[in-house]
Amino acid sequence: MVADEKHRAIQPGRVRQTAPVSPVVAPPSSVLLLVGREDFTVPSTFAGGTCAATHDCLVVAVRPAVDGPTEVTLSPAPGSAGLAELGRFDLESEGLLSLRDVWGREYDALGVDPGTVTVTVWGNDPREPDRVELQVALPA
Repeated sequence: MVADEKHRAIQPGRVRQTAPVSPVVAPPSSVLLLVGREDFTVPSTFAGGTCAATHDCLVVAVRPAVDGPTEVTLSPAPGSAGLAELGRFDLESEGLLSLRDVWGREYDALGVDPGTVTVTVWGNDPREPDRVELQVALPA
């Protein structure tokens, strides 16, 4: 994983509240998961979309690792200019949203109040984005 001024390597188990970080990841399955609890239910299909969700798990298809890494941001900040909204979902959380790959490797985490949060998925490509922003609506 490359780390520079714009991208910082993710340290396992790190939790943050509001400061956005843009890790560069290359998930082996071309899928990222945002889960609200350890015992979660993965969607059975993407149903032709780039992202899908159950009540406690959001999945996002990203660029295949062989084609290069994906920049992903988990933050309460709105999506950046130039990105299109790929979906909006409500997720149940026990107080922590965890961004990981299908093997359970955690890339980032965001502390939230227990209950339901709304997550908006932004991306630079409607099919295989290599830049994804997960905007979590936090209560005021």
